[in-house]
Amino acid sequence: MESIVKGFNKVLVFTASLMMAGLMIIVCVDLTLRYFFNSPLLWGTEVTEILLLYITFLGMAWVFREDGHVVIDVFTSQIAGKKKKILNGVSYFLVGIVAAVLVYYGFYTVYDHFRRGVFNPTVIETPIWLIIVVIPVGSVPLFLEVLIKVWKLLKQNI
Repeated sequence: MESIVKGFNKVLVFTASLMMAGLMIIVCVDLTLRYFFNSPLLWGTEVTEILLLYITFLGMAWVFREDGHVVIDVFTSQIAGKKKKILNGVSYFLVGIVAAVLVYYGFYTVYDHFRRGVFNPTVIETPIWLIIVVIPVGSVPLFLEVLIKVWKLLKQNI
């Protein structure tokens, strides 16, 4: 299971990287058009906002796997052994709860917005479900990564 989740995360991170490149191009083109031709992209801001949401949730599980999230290690640097293992377990448990809530309510909300046909009242009128579908989709691999880390934590001999 770990190799499947790792491979899936690589695909998500690659997709997020492409989106980041696209976001940079859109922002540069928008700034150039705005300042030199006084004619910005009408859809530029909306698309960059959506891309930022997608980049965040598509890369979330990979960053968790690599322990790349910002942490305050005042407590964890002072303890070791079984206490550190327990603290990590509590941390993983809380992240797992958040991920599970995001998956459950995320899919529920996406389905609800899809069923009702709700759209964003902006220039490109994007259906809301297309904007928020990345939240549960990105939270599923996060939840799986939590399960993998908990499994590894339980297998440790301390």
